Amino acid sequence: MKTRMLISVLAAAFALAAAPVSSGQAQEAPVTAQRLAAEVQAFYDQTRTVRTAFSQSHYDRVYRRTTRSRGVLTIARPGKLRFDYLGGDGKVVVSDGSMLTIYEPGDEGDPGQYARTAVREDLSSALGFLTGQARLDRDFRFRLRAASDFGWSGHVLELRPLREEPGYARMFLFVDANQAGVVRRVIVQDHAGNLNRFDFQRTQFNSAVPAERFAFTPPRGARRI
Repeated sequence: MKTRMLISVLAAAFALAAAPVSSGQAQEAPVTAQRLAAEVQAFYDQTRTVRTAFSQSHYDRVYRRTTRSRGVLTIARPGKLRFDYLGGDGKVVVSDGSMLTIYEPGDEGDPGQYARTAVREDLSSALGFLTGQARLDRDFRFRLRAASDFGWSGHVLELRPLREEPGYARMFLFVDANQAGVVRRVIVQDHAGNLNRFDFQRTQFNSAVPAERFAFTPPRGARRI
């Protein structure tokens, strides 16, 4: 998996605004970007682990081509994550909090190749609100976007990092309409306009995840690059 595609990973959507209330009922506080960001931050502050199926689509703006993948994402806060790609893809991206390994299998039984590097700050900041290494209220500026522009039934929050990031320009967070603060989709846009979208399904929170889940040894014969 390309590093830029991984860095392009993570932002979410936001819940539906309150329906109008009848006369005599207390008016719910208006939805604001600050309120929605606080809901997301509060939810993940109390989350220890995340395990979710994901569907990924990467749109290349130059070639006007979309590549689709699927798999399982596991997160243990703070700082640990693992992408396991399914459907014959076999790619693995795993971080134990200090080292990042990206493995791609070869064709027809070839052991493939892998890269292993120290986790960089630009990666942790892109994924940091999920992994516990960044805060929405500290590391980003944000604004509400029209959910109808994205075909989304909740709210959409656009995030831009407060400091320049080489791997991405902005992210869009999509949050569950019925479960405040829960991220259901992330779209990440890089500086060239390419889009990396992750949709999360069958998500489990705070289930037991063994520490060895974030240790990965490439197959014998795999080439380090």
